[in-house]
Amino acid sequence: MSVPLRAEPALDVAALVQRSRAPRRRRERAGRALAAIGAGAVLASMLAIPVFLLVELLPSTAVPDGTGERLGVLLTGTLKASVLAVLLAFPVGLAAAVHLVSFSTPLQRSRWRPVLDLLAAIPTVVLGLIALTWLAPWLQSRIATLLLLAAAVLAAVIASFAVCRPMLRARPARRPFVALAVGLAAGAGVIAWDPWVGAVAVDRPWNGVLVGLALGVAAVPLICTVSADALQRAWDRHLDAAAALGASRWQALRTLVLPAAAPGLAAAALLALGRCAGETMIVLMASGNTAIASVDPRDGLRSLSAELALSLPAAERGGALWHTLLIATLMLFVLSFACNLAAARLRARSA
Repeated sequence: MSVPLRAEPALDVAALVQRSRAPRRRRERAGRALAAIGAGAVLASMLAIPVFLLVELLPSTAVPDGTGERLGVLLTGTLKASVLAVLLAFPVGLAAAVHLVSFSTPLQRSRWRPVLDLLAAIPTVVLGLIALTWLAPWLQSRIATLLLLAAAVLAAVIASFAVCRPMLRARPARRPFVALAVGLAAGAGVIAWDPWVGAVAVDRPWNGVLVGLALGVAAVPLICTVSADALQRAWDRHLDAAAALGASRWQALRTLVLPAAAPGLAAAALLALGRCAGETMIVLMASGNTAIASVDPRDGLRSLSAELALSLPAAERGGALWHTLLIATLMLFVLSFACNLAAARLRARSA
């Protein structure tokens, strides 16, 4: 006599799949919630700064006497220091970015990137100390040498391109190396002539140029990094077209890549401008802290951030000085925010 087999219940595959997916979905929802909280915290922090400043300013509608003139002097000093820094740092950062993206090997790029990161990690107080103790005396005694060096290098490079034009037209890849060699030779000649040039006396400490040089060193890594990203995107778009036309890398760089990367390069300059506008220690240590509204690079200056660092400890909350410092803080925030917003839009155009 055979025993009938008992039927097994049907396996609900869909239910098993749903149960296995439930923990993963909970983890995904928790991750999205944490990400949303983090994004909200960043946005709230960004909005809290102007809200705090406006709340502190609204109870007192009366502007103290002389506030407008004082803030104008501080804004002039901030813009002068930032513009000088960008003018001095942008050619260096752009040249470094062009070399990294266009002419260096992957091994060279892997070695240069840590150098830029290390330069960006140097505390600005160290740069201010170097500018105050070493660069300021050297600049005051050797400013004539520096100006003659820049003029000699520029003139020598232009003359070399004029003399060697047929050879360089046939081999355009040699142009950067010819310019570098001629520039080094001209610089060596000027430095060798330094005892006579250094005898030229100057009657000003050139604080504006000093601050521009120190801030420029701090801004070079940012300019180089952003410019390199813009150039790399332009190379990726135009490399095949340039190769199909038979253009060399130098010709492609000059005629295709640099014009295409122009919005990204302008964004690099704006980001550096905003970064230099908010710098405190370098300006505080190397500017001379002379509150004068002068655009002469030989004169000293006082920036908005330096004024905050100097005057905030002595400001009484609710007083005239406190009111002036709040307006200065709001001006600095608006300036930095405008530079970053314009840079973001330019980078979006170049993407």
